[in-house]
Amino acid sequence: MIESAPGVYRLNINAHAGAQSLASALHARRFSLQDPRGDASRAAILLRAGEGRIDGSGEPMELAAPCLAWVPIRPGHFLRLAAGASGELLTLSDMLVKDAIGQSAESIHLRVVNDRSVVVNAIEPTATLAEVAHSFAAIGREVRRDERGSWNYLTAHVALILVHCWRLSGFEDVARQGFDSHSALLVRFRHLVETHFRERWRIIDYAAELGVSHDRLHDICVRMLQRTPLELLHDRLGHEAGLRLARSGQSIEALADYLGFRSASHFSRFFKQRLGFTPAAYRKAARDATTLSAVLPTTTYADWP
Repeated sequence: MIESAPGVYRLNINAHAGAQSLASALHARRFSLQDPRGDASRAAILLRAGEGRIDGSGEPMELAAPCLAWVPIRPGHFLRLAAGASGELLTLSDMLVKDAIGQSAESIHLRVVNDRSVVVNAIEPTATLAEVAHSFAAIGREVRRDERGSWNYLTAHVALILVHCWRLSGFEDVARQGFDSHSALLVRFRHLVETHFRERWRIIDYAAELGVSHDRLHDICVRMLQRTPLELLHDRLGHEAGLRLARSGQSIEALADYLGFRSASHFSRFFKQRLGFTPAAYRKAARDATTLSAVLPTTTYADWP
């Protein structure tokens, strides 16, 4: 649900989602992935016919229809389409995507997808392509009409697109081919953190749920991630706190309660220690920043196995 936070985002739904139909043409074209109307942080592309390429940041990503692509937008990012290519382009705000991902145990997979560039060329089977196309079309229709429940409608279809990216990308299958028992335990730990980080579980509680000792969990995390279990847990708490301070209107007291802290002062001490700002100063810096990414936490789940 959108919460009021003047200066952080606009309630106009077009500030959070943009949809553009990419009709076939006789010449090559270039489209910017940055949406000047809103705070777009992700682009989703459905290439129905022809070929294209995403350029402007890092290695070019080649697209061959039927293709689904999910891309974190970087400065200078743009989409090139060859003559005859057609499809749809969505630009989505971080707030919209975050709400689409949700807080369930499976949300961690969608967070991993969201943090990466995903390109799936030559989509099969045909039924999957039809399902993806349906969500793109539904989002396109919704941003052009004024209806109640638009936020819930859009987040539902964004979640479906992310699920298709997860299923089609093969990230999990490739990772599991090289998994050892330590990697598998870290994946389970990650699932538990995502599910329980607001309940203030102790590390010994996570270890007990995983069926290992506190010391063994500590050793595995330090050896494989160079982070203690407590640091990983605090990273997740700090990331969530930073996002909500920057993009929601929750009071400091309400946010402290939501994240499971015993008091607002306890939360403020934790936050300043982790990020170097008091919560109030961080919120002000986020609202004054030219881009929110200048002050948001940078740790992502792509850093985990």
